[in-house]
Amino acid sequence: MFSKLFGWAVVILMAAACSQPMKQISTTQLPPIPDAAYAKGVSAPFCGAIGETLVVAGGANFPDKPLLEGGAKRVYADIWACSDGAWNHAGVLPDSVAYGATFCVDGALVFAGGNVCGTTTDKVYKLSLTDGKASVTPLPSLPVPMEQCGWTQSGETLFLAGQEGVFCCREGEYVWKKLCDIPEPLVQPVAYASGGKLFLWGGFNPGTLLAPDKGHCLDLTTLEWGSAPAIPDGGTFVGATGVSLSDGRLLVVGGVNRAIFERALRNTTEDRIPYLSQDPSWYKFRSEVFVFDGNAWNSLGECPPAALAGPGVAVLEKGIVVTGGELKPGVRSPRTILLKTE
Repeated sequence: MFSKLFGWAVVILMAAACSQPMKQISTTQLPPIPDAAYAKGVSAPFCGAIGETLVVAGGANFPDKPLLEGGAKRVYADIWACSDGAWNHAGVLPDSVAYGATFCVDGALVFAGGNVCGTTTDKVYKLSLTDGKASVTPLPSLPVPMEQCGWTQSGETLFLAGQEGVFCCREGEYVWKKLCDIPEPLVQPVAYASGGKLFLWGGFNPGTLLAPDKGHCLDLTTLEWGSAPAIPDGGTFVGATGVSLSDGRLLVVGGVNRAIFERALRNTTEDRIPYLSQDPSWYKFRSEVFVFDGNAWNSLGECPPAALAGPGVAVLEKGIVVTGGELKPGVRSPRTILLKTE
C-alpha cells in the first residue's frame, strides 16, 4: 500500500492561539495489562468503553528485539477488559489486527478494518461483553480494505475516512457505502462529525511526503468539501488519536512532531539507525491535549505522559483513558493512564 521510498518510516510511526486559558491535566496511572506479550506495550489497538469497562484488543509491538536491532513486529488478537482497576483476558479476535477503527455503539463496540499481519483488511466485527467475556460477531465487510483511517460517529451514523474515501453506515444495519473521495490522500487522519459536517485533518500525504496542518470540512448534505480550522500550532495529527467526548466535542491525544516526521519520510537507508537511536524526548511527540467544538480549537493543557504515537483512547465517566502507544519509533509504552482536567 505504501511506497518503498518511505516504507520503513511508516513502521516507526509513530495553535493558532487557543481562545481559552490552558487548564492543568492530572494523571493517574492504572494497572498495566497483566500479560508478558503486552508487557512492552502495544500501539494502534482497538480501544473503547462498554459502560465503565475499558476494552483493549489487538495492537502491535516488537516483543523480541527492538526495531533498532532489526526486530520483527508482532500483531495481536487478544481482547482485554478492565473494570474497577482489574484486567481480565476476555477472549480473542478472529484475526491478529492493529491500525483499525473503534466505534462505541449501544452496549457494544464495533471494530472496522485495520492491518492483519501485513495485509489491509475489510473485516468488521461487533464486540459485546457478558460477565467479563467477549462475544465477537462478524458484520458486513467494508467495500474496500482500509487501515490507518480517521473514524467518528454522529448520532447513529458511523464514518470512516481514509485514502479510499469517506464511507458511512447506520448503527444496527452496518451496511457501509461510499459517500465521496477525500481532497487528498491522507494516512492516519483524525475525523470528527458534527452539525451536518464531517471534519478531517492529516495525517500525511504518501504522494507528497508531507503532513499538512490544514483541515478539510465536508458538507454531508451537498457532499462538497471546504476548509476547516487548521491544526493548532501548525502541527500534525499523524499518530494522534481522536475521540468524541460526552458533550460532543472532539478530543485529540498524542501525535508526532510535524517537522521531524516529514524529515523522517525522506530518510535514506543510511539514516535509519541514527534516526531510531535517539532518546524519546528528541522526537518531540505532542504532549498538548486539544479539543474542537465544531468551530474552534482549544487547549486542555500539557500532559507529558500522553506524548505518544498511536495510543488507544477511551472515554469513561471518571475520565479519559490512554493506553499503550509509542514512546519513540518502535518502542511502545506499557502504561495505562487516566486523564482529568482541573
